[in-house]
Amino acid sequence: SIPSGKNKRKLTANPNIEVLKAVRQKTNPEDDEEPSDFVTGNTNFKTPQPILSKSALSTSSSSKGKGKSVQISDEQKRILDLVDQTDIEEPEILDLTGMRKMVIKFQKALSKNQELRVKYPDDPTKFMESETDLDQEIKHLLTLTEVPDLYSQVVELGAAASIVSLLSHENTDITIDAIELLNELTDEDVVAENDENAMKIFIDSLLENQALELLVQNLDRLDENETTDKQGIFNTLGIIENFTSFDPAISERVVRDTNLLQWILNRIRVKTFDSNKQYCSELLAILLQNSRVNRLKLGEFGGIDVLLQVLNSYKRRDPKDADETEMMENFFDALCLALEESENKQRFLEGEGVELMLIMMKEKMMSRMRSLKVLDHALSSPDGLKSCERFVEIFGLKTLFSTFMRKGLKKLKRSYKAFSEVEEEEHVMGIIVSLLKSLPRDSEARMRLINKFIENDYEKVDRLLEMRESYEAKVAIINKEIEEEKEDLEDDDGEMEEHYLRQRLDGGLFTLQYVDLTIAWICHEEPTIKDHVRILLNRTGRSLSNVKTVLEEYYKNIGDDDQVRAEANNEDHVSSEKVNNSMDVDNESLILTKTSDTLKERVLKEKQIVEMLIGSL
Repeated sequence: SIPSGKNKRKLTANPNIEVLKAVRQKTNPEDDEEPSDFVTGNTNFKTPQPILSKSALSTSSSSKGKGKSVQISDEQKRILDLVDQTDIEEPEILDLTGMRKMVIKFQKALSKNQELRVKYPDDPTKFMESETDLDQEIKHLLTLTEVPDLYSQVVELGAAASIVSLLSHENTDITIDAIELLNELTDEDVVAENDENAMKIFIDSLLENQALELLVQNLDRLDENETTDKQGIFNTLGIIENFTSFDPAISERVVRDTNLLQWILNRIRVKTFDSNKQYCSELLAILLQNSRVNRLKLGEFGGIDVLLQVLNSYKRRDPKDADETEMMENFFDALCLALEESENKQRFLEGEGVELMLIMMKEKMMSRMRSLKVLDHALSSPDGLKSCERFVEIFGLKTLFSTFMRKGLKKLKRSYKAFSEVEEEEHVMGIIVSLLKSLPRDSEARMRLINKFIENDYEKVDRLLEMRESYEAKVAIINKEIEEEKEDLEDDDGEMEEHYLRQRLDGGLFTLQYVDLTIAWICHEEPTIKDHVRILLNRTGRSLSNVKTVLEEYYKNIGDDDQVRAEANNEDHVSSEKVNNSMDVDNESLILTKTSDTLKERVLKEKQIVEMLIGSL
């Protein structure tokens, strides 16, 4: 276990990388003899003040036309003259030999500090100097980012294990420096494509030495009221993001083997906005992105309620700035990811998530744009039936169709540059299709839905046909571009078809299919609507056969397009990072099998429904 954070002292701030290059040569021995002040429990070391250049000291600034000059003493002038006369050597390029010397020097400093701490545990003056030396050697290791190709040799020298050991150092300043070092060394921008194997060896070594566990334990050890500790927590989150970015499978490992997820959920409950809360929101979405297991864990830990609580603060107010906006969107993304699991949809319903999203839709604040996306996820699939019924029960149809009819659209466009009408229409159609798929036939809720298309002289049907014409034109443009691209290809063996389908779906085909699915459904259930649709289609030289053509392609790709395949792969995925406990493995397998079967049943049912609708046109 790691010690508490009480044994605290302040160390020299980390220099930038250019400074580190210049100070790799041995420090003047006379400098080491300079006495340092020490106070038990809160030691502040006096560090030499930087010598400014002549230009920096003599720079004049003006204030309202009056110049102000910085005066320097004769002694300062003498020092600056000496500096000017000194030839500054270019820092040598770090190579294998230099790296080994640096690592060995670091390990010697670490060993000496450990030895003195054990020998004089109650007399900090005995190990104070060795701790300062260790701190400097840690900072020197930052230059390893210049040579990521040597990371495997760093591991061979035992440096990875030594760095990890610093995470449990008694002095939290040493720990914080080690955290910053790991954050820099594992940054994805450091590694070129041909150095990935070396990075893998390095990260694997860190994990083998329990870096994840120690990093997460330090989150409770560090005090965010201290500036350096707060930065240490930020860098800790950065390391975990670096790990998961390099190998997404680590996201399941960190949730399984540590209490990071619980810590994040507690941290985001803090009302005050800051960079660490924002980073927690981002990391939460990353952890949920590719892992069903993590999404289920979120639900078990009460994460759905926590997300609803933090989002509740945005129902009647907007974020204050771009950073807070990004955090809010991360919370919405995390909630949407969590709602891919049926168990979480039930928790969302019980937590009155449908009600909260509906309030956001009505308020027309920035959160309204994301609330539609959440409802689209919550109401989808057979698992969303109860939420569909609740949505109608609390008069959600009125708000939904007000949005569908574009009421308040001009204000939203004017107020929010990020507003996307295309995205909003996609989610509105997704909600309508989910209601049509889920609400029981002849139920009061379904009749209320169908009546929405009849009321006010079929104005919603008119809007549907208007959308159809718009998206049909968009898809036609995409189709033309694809045909031209195909002509330029010398050999098209069909491998590009999947790419073209995705291009067409993103270009408007997805929404067009949902519009036509809605048209077919309401025509099937209400003959008067069908007559009205025929009249409107004839005016533009179209007929129900055009709707039928779109649905036939939709039918062909059910269960075969990228989106469905990705969902199937995600749900069928069994993590390679198995829990050692055999009972946990068995339970996990049962969950995944059940979900996989549900997906197959859903695809089959949808095909039957679409086939029936095509036949009715």
